[in-house]
Amino acid sequence: MLEKLAYWCVLLQMPIYIAQKDIPGGLHWEQTVKGLIFFFWAAVQNITPVFTGGFADRYGHKRTMFISFIIIALGYIILATQRMFYPFLAGTIVLGLGEGIFKPALQGSVAEAIGKGKSKSGWGVYFMLLNISVFFGPPLSKFLKGISWEFVFLGAAVIICLNFFVLIFIKEQKNYEEKQIEKPGKIIKEIFRNLFKPKLGLFVLLMSGFMIIYMQFYETLPNFIYDWTNTSGIVSALHLPAFMTMKTARGTMISYEWLYNLNAGFVFLGVVYVTWLFSKIYRTYALMLGTIIAALGLLICGMSYYGSLTVAGFLVYTLGEMITNPRFTEHLSSIAGETQKALYLSYLNVSLVIGLGGGSLLGGYIYKYFGEKAFLANEYLKSHFQMNDTGISDALYKLQSKTSLDINKITELLWNSYHPWKIWLPFVIIGIISAAGLYYYTKKFRNQ
Repeated sequence: MLEKLAYWCVLLQMPIYIAQKDIPGGLHWEQTVKGLIFFFWAAVQNITPVFTGGFADRYGHKRTMFISFIIIALGYIILATQRMFYPFLAGTIVLGLGEGIFKPALQGSVAEAIGKGKSKSGWGVYFMLLNISVFFGPPLSKFLKGISWEFVFLGAAVIICLNFFVLIFIKEQKNYEEKQIEKPGKIIKEIFRNLFKPKLGLFVLLMSGFMIIYMQFYETLPNFIYDWTNTSGIVSALHLPAFMTMKTARGTMISYEWLYNLNAGFVFLGVVYVTWLFSKIYRTYALMLGTIIAALGLLICGMSYYGSLTVAGFLVYTLGEMITNPRFTEHLSSIAGETQKALYLSYLNVSLVIGLGGGSLLGGYIYKYFGEKAFLANEYLKSHFQMNDTGISDALYKLQSKTSLDINKITELLWNSYHPWKIWLPFVIIGIISAAGLYYYTKKFRNQ
């Protein structure tokens, strides 16, 4: 829970901090640069567990987690102190390495504690507890950002270091000292041998489709909300307090951090019930349904600039995520051998490498050229006013000057001219393809 709290504080702010052009104190880099940073972050964070899962099973989950906390804290400190591209990228790689070491060790320990008898409800409780942290992450993240951008990262480093005290109370369920320690080469060979088994490899590949959708929800959607979504009507209707809002050029909006709290709160309140409700459905059929619902939710989030539809989309997407995440983990745990829990759960991260890594590059490219408001304003100036030397960061202000329209009218003009909502259609198609593949997978492997 502490690790997730620290991670969520940073993850919420990274897309805005890196690439939002009109945010004070941000880095103001390109959306494609943001996509590249998220690609390396996702690749390292999710390739690492494929290898460390096998080592955690053999050398001890507690020992592995101790090492990971040191590396994670170092990554957050680097991000807090660097504003040049390569040092900042190095910070995300260090952070990804630490997270990649931590995750399979934690999940392997949880899998041992749960056992087979309570796997459905056990993993539901696991995701519920993680989302308690996710729920408290947005207000804490917003508070730290209010002090300075650096405090977002330094605060995360302090939070992760609290886990050193938690480790004191964790006991290993197995006596790792009595187990025969295998050579690293043999462990790595076993990792790749399992991955190329069709039943495992095809499943991991198909679930990458869901992970691509997942990546857009957390990496691309925050920028989309900041650029396009108008939640001022909700703020007025509900008389929301100041700590839940943000001041923008278009008026007072719901803080994007608090919009994401809808996701966390819905998961916290509903994941155990949803897991139980869909427990009678075969795992891969449930994954098909969850992927389709998540894709639909993402589309609803971005099909209009009306805030009420965005809120509805958040709830629909979250339902899909609640169906998918526990069953994904449960399926991998169920096909693993008794001594390979952390190893098999680490294969989940291969889907994350493909989905989050590929999704970050794809999302960054699509959003830059077809969705970013500042870029589209620059394109409008080029096509309608023949202004070819306009900088993207100043494009909105120059377009206001040329048209004498306020920022809300400019937003409507660009929306109607370029239809940025269409950026979500490729990801809906990916979700449909992934669901169709899971149907084929179920027919082929269900009885094996």
